Order: sequence, then structure tokens, then C-alpha cells
Amino acid sequence: MLKVNQLSIEINGKRIVDGSSFFVPRGRITSIIGESGSGKSMTISALLNILPAGSKAAGQAFFDNKDLLAISNKEMSAIRGSQIFTVFQDALNSFNPSVKMGKQLYEFSGRRIRHSVAEFHLKMDDILNDLGLSKAIMEQYPFELSGGMLQRCMIACALYVRPRLLIADEPTSALDTLLQKEFIELLKGLNEKQGTTILLITHDLDIVAEVADKMVIMHKGKVVEVGNVAEVFERPKNAYTKRLLESRF
Repeated sequence: MLKVNQLSIEINGKRIVDGSSFFVPRGRITSIIGESGSGKSMTISALLNILPAGSKAAGQAFFDNKDLLAISNKEMSAIRGSQIFTVFQDALNSFNPSVKMGKQLYEFSGRRIRHSVAEFHLKMDDILNDLGLSKAIMEQYPFELSGGMLQRCMIACALYVRPRLLIADEPTSALDTLLQKEFIELLKGLNEKQGTTILLITHDLDIVAEVADKMVIMHKGKVVEVGNVAEVFERPKNAYTKRLLESRF
């Protein structure tokens, strides 16, 4: 599904990610884990072509035989529109505070796959209901909803679009323990019911243990270990991975 080969990222001449390589298999949940500053979120920004000004990425990132680092902005926009969907760390920042949710949810989902507004409402109402959200939120503004409700709104858009790859970048860091568990269950449901391939970025080993099939460990801009979750937890090979796992207890 996604094969990253020797990805390096520099920001204003400083190397942030150094020769990282990993593979995200189709239909599975893969997690990139590492402490703050390890380069995991910058890796995602490079894949989505949203690196900050002054950045430069090198290497390859093949998504179904298209190199995301080499395609045009127009091609990347088309892929981000319907094939790759991203849930970011703080859902509130994903929404415009002065625009009602209904219009924004349509922009994130229905418009991306060229559905009419009428089609959107018919389908989204059912999705929101399945997620325990009232369609009344369509008339509310983002600041009137909780963080957990906003994250569910993003999942609703993913359910609507049915992307081939869902990227979740630290999606639970702003949620309390109960809402974290709820959100993880939604991710698992997407994977199991729709077969959505998921790339989950987190620093939480408990979440990795609960939901992921495969894990990629990053440390100081480098991928230091890759493997199936159960195997890495039982027999870590890298010294940093061992320290990371020991810190869980």
C-alpha cells in the first residue's frame, strides 16, 4: 500500500529525518511510535506534501506505485481528496470556528467525491447516528462541540469518503482516557468493517499494543526498528526500543 524508502527531511538546513524506510501493508493497522522530536509527524507532513516553509524532502514514498514525493501538487490534491484521509492531533484546529459543522463536513467528505448536498445529508445523517451524534450538530459551530465529538466528526468524514489509507496523527493526545478508548474502537471498526489501511502516529505504547498489527519505532529522526507488534514487544532488538518498552511499566 505505502512503501517509504530512504526518506530524509531538512528544515532550514537541519536534518530532521534521516534515511527512514518502512512499509505499510494493505488492510492492516501500522503504528509509528517515538518520543516528541523523533520525526514521526514530520514524516507524515512529507508524505502529505504539507511540510513547513524552508523544508526539503528527499527519497521515495510509493503509494500504489505513485511516488508522493515526486508527483505534482494537482495529483497530490486529488489523492488527498479521496484516497488518503488524515485525522490530525487536535480536531478543533481542523475546523473553521466561524463556519457551521454541516458545511465543513460536506467540504471534508461529500464535495471530495462529488456528491450533491442532498446526497451528502442523506448519507451523513446515518453515519452520524451510527457514531452516536445527532444530526443537530450540523447547525452547530466547532467550539460548541467537545474534543471527542469533533474527533468523531472526522471519523464520520472518513466513513463517508472510504479512503484507501487513513492517517491518524496523534489523534488521542488531546482526549481523556475514556474518549481515547472510544476513538481507538472507531479506528478498529474502520479497519475491520471497511478494510481501511490505517497509519497511526502515537507516543502511547498501550494504544499500539491494543490496536496495531505492525510498529515502526523512530528515534532522533531515524527508523531504528520495524516489526509485528507482538514480536517487538516480546523480543525487541534495538537498545532504544528496549528502553521505550521498559518505560511502559
